[in-house]
Amino acid sequence: MTTLKNVLIEARKKLVDAGIDDAASNVDLMAASILQTDRGRLPLLWHEPCESAFIESLMTMVQRRCQHEPLQYILGSWSFLDFVVNTGPGALIPRPETEELFVDLSGYIEKFILNKNFLFADVCTGTGILGVALARKFPSSHGWLSDISNDALNIAKSNLELVENWPDRLGLLRADLLSSFASAVFEVIVANPPYVCSSDMAGLQPEVRDFEPALALDGGENGLDLIGKMLEQACFCLKNGGLLAFEHGHGQRNDILSIIPPSFEVLKTADDLCGRERYMVLRAIR
Repeated sequence: MTTLKNVLIEARKKLVDAGIDDAASNVDLMAASILQTDRGRLPLLWHEPCESAFIESLMTMVQRRCQHEPLQYILGSWSFLDFVVNTGPGALIPRPETEELFVDLSGYIEKFILNKNFLFADVCTGTGILGVALARKFPSSHGWLSDISNDALNIAKSNLELVENWPDRLGLLRADLLSSFASAVFEVIVANPPYVCSSDMAGLQPEVRDFEPALALDGGENGLDLIGKMLEQACFCLKNGGLLAFEHGHGQRNDILSIIPPSFEVLKTADDLCGRERYMVLRAIR
């Protein structure tokens, strides 16, 4: 009899041999997904016999992971804050650093944005996590989720149902950053734009380099092509007192500070929990 525990041990060994970090966690999450149970319940099932269909499904997932395909793409979903979003190769994988940005931005919204029926834009939306999170956190808000990638917008669309009454509150738009929006229309703009230097793309982890979309990663020669463009456009699209929050790469902070237009005040420059330069929050002043 082949038990669940024996199958998990075999699967973990395959990942270890392929050089995959966190092999035990990866295998447990795959198994829990197939069994449609919580990962924490797996020990209760260790001595249960495994059906061939389960073993086949798990080993197919394991083989994909051995090729360094991201676990989030294999599972097709991933958690962000207090909800779970659909994921896929057309959009960046949700990361904890983006949660940190959202928590800080939410605090500034509560402090500075008096009109709770505010309009926001989630630029380079990817899976739509930031726009969905804003709409869930601020139930009177409305927003646009924009991206230049149709693949990303299709994934974002699949996540809109996480927001109550989303057809009345959220819209999707294929756009180059903020180029399609009118003057002084938004109270809040949030973005996770491409910021990897073109010369650094080849050295990224294979999970990122070979599977996540280059369009969402490559920020040009110094990584700031899109950020610089977004800053100029945000000056036009934000209302007086409006907020702009965005992620950037480690080591880019000083260069970004040098190109911020004078119509912005810097509310915060922040490191992530790993101590790496990660994001900024700005406020429009006229």
